[in-house]
Order: sequence, then C-alpha cells, then structure tokens
Amino acid sequence: MRWILRIGNAVIDTCLAWFTPGWRRRGHEAAGLLSRYVHYYAPRIGEEKAKGMDETLHELREGLLYWRRAEVEKYVKKVQEEYGPEPGFRRPATVEFLESLFVITVVFLGIRTYFVQPFRIPTNSMWPSLNGIVVHPVDEVPGMAKRLWDAVTLGSSYVDEKAETEKQIVGIRDERYLLLFTRTILSFNDGSEVSIPAASGTVLQYLRETGKISNTPYGGRFVPYRAGETIMRARVDAGDMVLVNRMAYHFRKPRRGETFVFDTRGINTNLSSLKEQSQGTHYIKRLCGLPGDTLGISSPHLLVDGAPAREWQIERVSAGKPPYNPRGYVALSKYSVPMAYLTAGEEIKLSRADEKHPHLKEYFALGDNTENSLDSRYWGPVRQFNLLGPASWTLWPFTKHWGNID
Repeated sequence: MRWILRIGNAVIDTCLAWFTPGWRRRGHEAAGLLSRYVHYYAPRIGEEKAKGMDETLHELREGLLYWRRAEVEKYVKKVQEEYGPEPGFRRPATVEFLESLFVITVVFLGIRTYFVQPFRIPTNSMWPSLNGIVVHPVDEVPGMAKRLWDAVTLGSSYVDEKAETEKQIVGIRDERYLLLFTRTILSFNDGSEVSIPAASGTVLQYLRETGKISNTPYGGRFVPYRAGETIMRARVDAGDMVLVNRMAYHFRKPRRGETFVFDTRGINTNLSSLKEQSQGTHYIKRLCGLPGDTLGISSPHLLVDGAPAREWQIERVSAGKPPYNPRGYVALSKYSVPMAYLTAGEEIKLSRADEKHPHLKEYFALGDNTENSLDSRYWGPVRQFNLLGPASWTLWPFTKHWGNID
C-alpha cells in the first residue's frame, strides 16, 4: 500500500506541481533541506542531535505520505525554528543557483550527445522540403509590433544598414554565434563592419540582385557605396531548427528517402564553388543511397540499381513539379567539377564494408534543391561513422514546415 501512495504522490507533486497545496510544497522543501543537512554534516552534528533530526525527517515524510496537513505544518515549523539557525543549514542563493545551473548543463549536454540534438539549417540545399536562411528585400522596416510578431512566428529579423560615408566592401566572412546561428560580417575599406544574420552565400546573392557586385573579365567586383546609400534593407527569415534523433540508428538501419544529419569528418567539402555551404561541420541532406546500391543520375531521375528510385520523397524531387526544381536530379559535369561523382553516364557502387571495417558502410547524400546543393555528387559517399541520425522534427519557426519531417 505504501509504494502505491509513494508513486501516486510523486505523480501529483511532479506532474501537477502548479496545483499542489502550499503546505505540501513547504513540507517537501523542509524535508529536502533537513535531509541534505544530515547527510552533509553528520560527522559534526553529534549522534544524539542527528538522531533527533532523523526522527523529525521521518515524521515529516510520514505526514506528506498520508496528506496530514497539521502534522506537516508542525514539523515544518520545528525545522525552521530548531534547525534553521544552524550554520550551513541554508546555503547561499548563489551556491544553489550555480548547482542548479551545473545540473541543467550536464543534463542538456547528455541529452544533446546521446539522445536529441538541435540543428539549424543555414542554406537552402534542402529547399523546399526545409528552409535555410532567406533574405527578402523590403521597401521599409515595419513597426515594433510587426517585428516582434515576425520574430516569434517566422524567426525573422530585419536589417536596415546605411553607409554613413562613401565606402566599399573589402571582405566578407561567415561567423558562428550562440552555437546554432550563422551570420556574415561585411568589412569595409574605412575599417567599419556590418553584421548580417545570414550565410555569406545568401548575402552575396542579395548584393548581386541589388547591383552591388559587378562582373568584370577578372571576376566580380564590389561596387562602392555613396554616403547615405542603403547597404541592406531586408527581412531575414531564419533557417529551420530541427531536432536530430541520435538514438535511432542504434536500433534500426538508415532508410533510403529519409532526411538525415551527418558530420563532415574525412569529407573534403572544399571542392565546390558553393563556398557558403563548404564550411559546415554538420550537413543535412536526403539519404538517397544505401550500402550495396549502384547509383546513377539520368536527369531528372535518380537511378538505384538501374531503375528510378521509388521512395516518395525522392520521386517528388525527380517529378520536377513546383515548388521543386523542374530539372529534378542533376548530374555534374567533369568539365566544371573534375573530381565529381555521378556525372552523366556514370555509376557509383556503395560499399557494404567488411568484417575488418564494419563502420565503412557507405551512404549517398543529396539535397532536394540539387541545382544548389553541395552533396555527395561533389565529395562522394558518407561513411557510417559520420552518421548522427534522422532529422525527425522541425522545432521552429512556426511555418508550414513545423512538425514532423518527411
């Protein structure tokens, strides 16, 4: 009977904590303080005093177990009056805060390492299935209420930067901040800098569209800004934040067609002109090839063992219907990418590994936005030791992508 009461009380006090009576909360707090004090300071308390504290703690817990309010309040008062003044009974609030922060950090890191990991999508290689960071030029920045609403629902922020003096861009670089976010730093010839919450590829696209990059026989050139001219006025929509199930591949095999996340250890991602994608330590793509598959691309189709892949997530890309790329899957050219995989007319056989190297099973990763995706066509298969897990849920922002990931 007692164990049933214990379980029931635990459920009520934990899951319905907001509705737990004040006297029970005070009773649990007093019991916790007294229990910790007895355990920490038992050697210096003395045997007789420690025995009295143990008896008080027992009676307090009995009162909580059987919901005896008068008894609980009696012993709470005793704890406060008799033991509260003892040195070290109540520790400083700063110590309590730091201990709680440490526990929360350890739990968070444990969950992130072994169970679920958040992942922010910086580019549009998986568009339209998942969104990367997108810049929308605007004529004017809206008021505070609209900006707050867009920030909460769309993860949007607004950029309104002007050139105070005549100057020119001399450098552009990506920078990570707050672990999950990407921003671009524009450096100018007068020593000033502008921070934009988007990947450099997206910012460069904006600059091209606004005429601030001119093409010359020697490549692109940044066009100088006049004093008072707008550098960028735009709404920046954050990339989708997804949750990666890091436990899944411990219990099941990866599946062709699912969205998955992997790290880039041992992968040479610097072979492409898609430089805004090349610096990531983790990528998110569509898993399009499994160990043992023979893959090829006969645009718009992805071929598996000589036949078009039949997984519906892959078929919707190869169908080329809006909003997906009308060309479907696109093979690379050896002329433009000499080290390319899956060029037109070529095939690749993915390794099943062997007993000596069980973690060298190979998988093939492709972006749904294949005309703008740095993927296995450029740098080859992903090994099993690179896999983190399937992307299972879009956590934020609250757009049509929110929820389960296809």
